[in-house]
Amino acid sequence: MNKKLIIAAVGGAAAVAAVATAKNRSASPGPKPTMWDKMREGMEEMPEDFPPRVMFDNIEATRANSERIIDLLEGQVSSGERAGSDDIEVVPTT
Repeated sequence: MNKKLIIAAVGGAAAVAAVATAKNRSASPGPKPTMWDKMREGMEEMPEDFPPRVMFDNIEATRANSERIIDLLEGQVSSGERAGSDDIEVVPTT
């Protein structure tokens, strides 16, 4: 009877330790990286003139320009101004 009790206690302790280890591994200190973040890390390792990296950099520049344009337009709508084509600055993507 004592032998079964000892085996059960050791097995239970092993199960608790396994669950605790799995829980610690799954709880990362920060947010999980998105696919875009993983791609960015991979692209940074490639040469600057590598076509996929050029395309990736252009996508990021276009996204930044789009956000800036949206901010400018929202600011004009809130202040009641009308925009002319001379008011928007074009930033090259390469």
